[in-house]
Amino acid sequence: MPSSSPSTEAAPRLPQLDALRGLAALYVVVYHVMAMPQPLLAVPASALPAIAMGGSGVVLFFVMSAFSLCLTWPRHAASGAALSSFYLSRLFRIAPLLLALLAVMVLRDQLRAPARYGAQEIAWNASMLFGLSPQWQAGIVMGSWTIGVEMLFYAVFPLLALYVRRLPAQLALLAASYALALWAAHAAPPALAFLGNGYGLLTQLPIFVLGCVLFGLWRSLRALPAAPRRVLGLGALAAGAAALAMLAYGLLPTGAWASGWHQSALAYGLMLLGLLLAGEGLVVRVLLNRATCFLGAISYSLYLVHPFVVSRLYGAFAHFYAALPDGAAYAACLALSLVLSIPAAWLTYRWVEQPGIRWGRRAFEWARARRARAGEAA
Repeated sequence: MPSSSPSTEAAPRLPQLDALRGLAALYVVVYHVMAMPQPLLAVPASALPAIAMGGSGVVLFFVMSAFSLCLTWPRHAASGAALSSFYLSRLFRIAPLLLALLAVMVLRDQLRAPARYGAQEIAWNASMLFGLSPQWQAGIVMGSWTIGVEMLFYAVFPLLALYVRRLPAQLALLAASYALALWAAHAAPPALAFLGNGYGLLTQLPIFVLGCVLFGLWRSLRALPAAPRRVLGLGALAAGAAALAMLAYGLLPTGAWASGWHQSALAYGLMLLGLLLAGEGLVVRVLLNRATCFLGAISYSLYLVHPFVVSRLYGAFAHFYAALPDGAAYAACLALSLVLSIPAAWLTYRWVEQPGIRWGRRAFEWARARRARAGEAA
């Protein structure tokens, strides 16, 4: 009989989060199809800024990651062993797929002469703490630098969940984290400068804290009557989309004190909050539907698997560009990449991610049963 304990119950799931995860993953693929080949694939000049902005889909992942952690923390707290439940669930959610792809990369590249990776680099990546390594923080698996950052945020998140619960405290922490990011980027000593680069935890920390702030705002605003809540939601959604478009096309000022990366986090945050508050309607259905929710379910796999697929398609890309105008050729390259990447991502989701999640639940139940036996013996 399956356990019904809080630690093994399904986490609360908001379809809006799934939909935006799917769109974030899709946006990253749109960018990588253009940017991975060398030289970059040619695209129409009018579309280039929007496509080049696709790398910022990672920002949306970070915002939603923190929001989701806040959403699911009560389940861990109710388990009777909050830290064990939280860390085991995160470890088994992230590690199986990353380590499987790392093994593929290492086995493939170590067969070359000379071997591509040293033992130290492999060990840092296998530990998933490579965000703390100035030399290896980019990660061996393409795009895995984000995992290196997320794992470090996971390490400190329970402190936020336990001691920074109220919205004023979260806002104060957001301001402090942004000040810390500026310090890391512009004034940190050389030994710590890596924490303020594009892969650095301190650079990304305000984005994660923003996700916590948005969770607090959502909890407050969802109690509004339906009509004003819907108007507020649609307004936030429109403002976020407009800000993102203005960033892409250089219509908002950016600089050392207001990077486009952090501004995009605010834009994505408005879109997240807006979608959560807007209720139903045509605009919402464009973003929130079965297709985007399906992509959201497999988004982690799609994010990590698609570079393997895209990197094998450069020959096909060359044929498209030889036969078609640039815009049509890029569209064909993107379509082919998605046609192959999405089924591959579903397979890894089905056979790697989902078993890993089940293993995490079993590991927690085993640890809890062991503690119970030890208590009875004492």
